[in-house]
Amino acid sequence: MMALCMGMLVFAASCDNKKAETKAEPAKVEVEVITDSAFQQKAAGDYASLDQKTVITLNSDFTVTTKNYKKNYYKWEFMVQPQGSEANIMLASKGMDTDIKDQAIIDVEEGKIVVNNETFRKAAK
Repeated sequence: MMALCMGMLVFAASCDNKKAETKAEPAKVEVEVITDSAFQQKAAGDYASLDQKTVITLNSDFTVTTKNYKKNYYKWEFMVQPQGSEANIMLASKGMDTDIKDQAIIDVEEGKIVVNNETFRKAAK
């Protein structure tokens, strides 16, 4: 009887050890950050609305400032690697729990950015 109890105790202890070993660590998600320094330099600047009252300023370090726009964007990033003079970008503003992201299209040759069906243009040099 004593041997049976000891055997069950050893078995229970070994099961507990196996449970501890099989606990999986949370998966780590790696996010690839797309950069293109030449494109970032070309994209940097002030983009104004038609009436010149609203301005979105993209900086080459992926920061953004806005003036008189309905959202206060603070950063931008490439969604995919830029193709030629165009790129799909994501503009982010602060939300309650997470960033609120808007997709935009930028064309550095034409000097324009389209956000929420609204076009903003760079001043001609």
